[in-house]
Amino acid sequence: MRTTIFTAALLATNLVSAATPVDGMYARVFGGYNYLPNNISNTTYGVLYTNSSYKNGYNAGASFGFQSNPLRYEIEFTYLTAQTNGFDINNIFQTGVTGSSSADFLMANIFYDLPEMVPAISPYVGVGLGYAYVQSTLNSTGPLGITFIKFSDNEFSYQATGGFTYNFAENFGAQIGYRYLATATSTSLGKVFQAHIANAGIIYHFDRGNYK
Repeated sequence: MRTTIFTAALLATNLVSAATPVDGMYARVFGGYNYLPNNISNTTYGVLYTNSSYKNGYNAGASFGFQSNPLRYEIEFTYLTAQTNGFDINNIFQTGVTGSSSADFLMANIFYDLPEMVPAISPYVGVGLGYAYVQSTLNSTGPLGITFIKFSDNEFSYQATGGFTYNFAENFGAQIGYRYLATATSTSLGKVFQAHIANAGIIYHFDRGNYK
């Protein structure tokens, strides 16, 4: 009986220890799924390109930051892409469509880690501002002839995010979350570039024994 009580106490102690994130520098890598809404409304030489749609895409990235509980500050890079599924020329749906839409985001973020819901798991929210290079390529073979056109731009960007962190070891944590990324209205694309992102990632804390 005493052995059972001791074992349960030891497990509880380990769980609470794992739930305590380390203050200091950290690195994070992540990846996942993204959905891109229509991001083209461009008229070139009297030809209107619009109603672009994209297949399910993916994203990957990394960040480097500093944690001072309950706040985290970081610099983050994200690359995302999705294949073109369809688009219109002068409101006529195109056939034989290929192409892609992609973006590189460099963001400065701030996160707030909320109190733990259960031991080792805490929700977080965050916002970020930064810079993005965005591009979309639209290719088709009909019905109005062969089309190859590319739009690209550099724009101010912003994001909002939320999710959960599981601190499963002294220096390691796992995250899942949702992010909304967007830019200012692009002169070239003619619309706001937007991305809805589902991410999973791993955090490594460089410092040891510096707890909140």
